[in-house]
Amino acid sequence: MLIKRGSFVDLQVDIQDHVAVRQLWGKKKTKFAGGDPWEFDLQTDHNHSTRAVGLYETDGSSFTDTMIKGTINQRHINSSYIYDLREKDFQRGGTEIVNLIKTKYVAMMVSFFEYLEPVLWEQPSDDNKTPFGIAYWVTRNASEGFNGGNPSNFSAGKAGISQGTQARWANWTARYVSVSKEDLVRKMRQASVKTKFRSPVSHSQPTLGSGDNGVYMNYATLGLIEEILEDQNMNLGNDIASKDGRSMFKGTPLTYVPFLDNDAQNPIYLLDWRWLAIGVMPGWVDNFTKPYMVPNKHNVRRVDRDVSLNTVCTNLRRQAVISTA
Repeated sequence: MLIKRGSFVDLQVDIQDHVAVRQLWGKKKTKFAGGDPWEFDLQTDHNHSTRAVGLYETDGSSFTDTMIKGTINQRHINSSYIYDLREKDFQRGGTEIVNLIKTKYVAMMVSFFEYLEPVLWEQPSDDNKTPFGIAYWVTRNASEGFNGGNPSNFSAGKAGISQGTQARWANWTARYVSVSKEDLVRKMRQASVKTKFRSPVSHSQPTLGSGDNGVYMNYATLGLIEEILEDQNMNLGNDIASKDGRSMFKGTPLTYVPFLDNDAQNPIYLLDWRWLAIGVMPGWVDNFTKPYMVPNKHNVRRVDRDVSLNTVCTNLRRQAVISTA
């Protein structure tokens, strides 16, 4: 037999890699108990109580409330597939190459990942249904600095905290014109340094995962960076693309995101995954129903998969985006 039993070519998708799905759903799922919404606390300022004093000086006693709360509502995603009970019998008595029911399951799972990949990169409309993407948390601005303000569709701010009233609740932003060491690379280096905050006092913090970072961009940007790398390495031998797939920034591999190829602003995201993850509701990560009869189709069965999730970022000042606009 030429074809391995149970195997088939998958031509269901148009993008080469589902990077956000692989990075967030595959590696950064965090189960949050406690119902809906999820909450986390931020201390936005110190109490300004410290001062130089003289002997017998009267104490100050002003009270400053420095705590605020971020809230994120869960969002719900449904996928499904159907099959006719007779389909299993279509292959009886012959040589089964693929399991028809298995292909329907695979098609449903691919549908889930195809839906989730753009959602995890984009900023949603405020429809109270669509999960938040990275562009919701890490917003763009042409000015260099911590200028990542409220998402355009969410005037109340990220996690219900407005950057207009809490200026420190913002990600790093910058604008670049050319992919060069003097422009883009220099801005990436500055963003990397300026987002490395360390508290002078040790205390528990709401980190969401391991301490790895990621740098993400489209191919238009990555290809030019690889050419820069080739230019600074003269001994390339016979390989005309010796640096393809090997570019790094401060030891972190540069990751090509096919979905971002359609983004005319050519963004580069510098993300700290300790503070950014997908939250999932316990019991609703992969909730499959048992097959049940479809109304008015007594031989047709349906299987549903329900997931309750949303992205969460607990520290915007550790995130950065650099774009051409």
